[in-house]
Amino acid sequence: MKIRGLAAILLAGCALASAQTTSANGPSESDMYCSGFITKDAVPTNSKLVGGWDTPNQALFSAHDFVYLKGGSYQAGQQYAILRRTRDVSGWEVTKDQRKTANKVGMQYAELGRVKIIDVQKNVGIAQVELSCDAFDLGDIAIPWAERPAVTFKAYPPINRFTPASGKTTGHIVMAQEYEGLIGSKDKVYLDIGSNQGLKPGDYLRATRTYQQTLKDETDSLGSKAAVPDYGTYQKTKLVEPMPKADQGLKDVADFPRRTLGEMIVLHTTPVSATAMMTATLEQVQIGDGVELMEEPPPPPPPPPVAAPMPPSVSCTADPASVTAGDTATIRANGDSPDNHPLTYTFAASQGSLTQRDNVATLTTAGASGNIAVTCTVTDDRNLTVSGHTSVAVQPPAAPPQASQAGDYAFLPNSARVDNKAKAILDGIALRLNREANSSVLVVGYSAVAEKNSLGLARANNSKAYLTKDKGIDAARVTTADGGKGGRRVEVWFVPAGAAMPAVTPVAAPTAAATAKPAAAKKPATKAAPKK
Repeated sequence: MKIRGLAAILLAGCALASAQTTSANGPSESDMYCSGFITKDAVPTNSKLVGGWDTPNQALFSAHDFVYLKGGSYQAGQQYAILRRTRDVSGWEVTKDQRKTANKVGMQYAELGRVKIIDVQKNVGIAQVELSCDAFDLGDIAIPWAERPAVTFKAYPPINRFTPASGKTTGHIVMAQEYEGLIGSKDKVYLDIGSNQGLKPGDYLRATRTYQQTLKDETDSLGSKAAVPDYGTYQKTKLVEPMPKADQGLKDVADFPRRTLGEMIVLHTTPVSATAMMTATLEQVQIGDGVELMEEPPPPPPPPPVAAPMPPSVSCTADPASVTAGDTATIRANGDSPDNHPLTYTFAASQGSLTQRDNVATLTTAGASGNIAVTCTVTDDRNLTVSGHTSVAVQPPAAPPQASQAGDYAFLPNSARVDNKAKAILDGIALRLNREANSSVLVVGYSAVAEKNSLGLARANNSKAYLTKDKGIDAARVTTADGGKGGRRVEVWFVPAGAAMPAVTPVAAPTAAATAKPAAAKKPATKAAPKK
């Protein structure tokens, strides 16, 4: 395509760069709408680009420029494709009858881009350039824009250089974009087959060449027709074998394999032609090479099965596992996610109450009894859940400590002296008091009925004196009491820490009636013996 002036070339290059939006799954927008086409159908030429913002000082236009269209019925919001009828003026042909073959397919048009009507005044469509493939020029054709079917790349196996003919639709490359003679990857080519032959956008074709075709189009055939001497069999007097004649080796080319040169994808079609883009080439393709519709690629292997999500796991422990009612236990949940997903924890108990912090909970057992079942549940962010279990045995509270009798020893009548037998008992009590620092004792002294009432308390006080003065026990830990008329003895009660001091009720002396001697039984009267 001829572009006027270096400025126009630079301008068109910038505009084309702006249109090169790429797609990972198919050709880009510029591939689809800047590739041109050959058609036998009449292209309306009444609507044309007649000027622009800086007319008459500007004749070439590109991306975002304002241009003016005339000759059509325009409405704001309409889109138009800008075309240009082209022809090769060089006169050079890659193959014999190249121009004649191309003319049979139709006329070639270059696609320059797309504009959008933004206003209409005095039958002039005011448009702005949306897509610029090349510089627009005054007189370029404007036709209504038509969206083309989307084209998706397909995953074919690597090219086989010697793929045999498949029997599918065949045709030829009759022209290339910009009239290029040698064609490489990403180049656009025009074919002499189209929708009438069943071709559709997205189809793949392979470019092929036979050795017969090469010979037919060869302009310098000297290399293929020259005789080849065999210098290795030369003797002094004569040649062992005769020299091969010219063209003798060419008679076998019909049996040579067909060569595969590359692959292409169909971008869009007309009834008798198609525009395609080379997707891969093994060597340079040229005008005149054959094309053959390719089989659909084998389906891709199924994706590997998705591994089933692995639920988390959890262990649940209690420390301690046995408590007294009213005490607390620590419940700990240790969760693990094989898929490394975040975890949340919840706890539940059959009795008592739970206070949770992260993966640890405190179980309070007030009011509980027996075994408390505890459930630790862990859940990941996919709502996969697993539970673990533990239990806490709740023992009833220990009975409150009780005072118990620790010693009982006797005194001589009318004596408050603590003898050795009494001291031995008090020594054992002193040892226990030393072991249990918060304990105490109650010493209760008694007296006999015939003894003084004060003697019982004196016996208790003397026992206390032995514990405090001789054994070093704190006097505050020893309490004395008068037990009344309970006999010549002392009782010592050991009172553990927290136990109640025993109540002492003095034993009253027996009443006089209870202590009087019983009347002597009267002897029964004896009868006098009868006289003889």
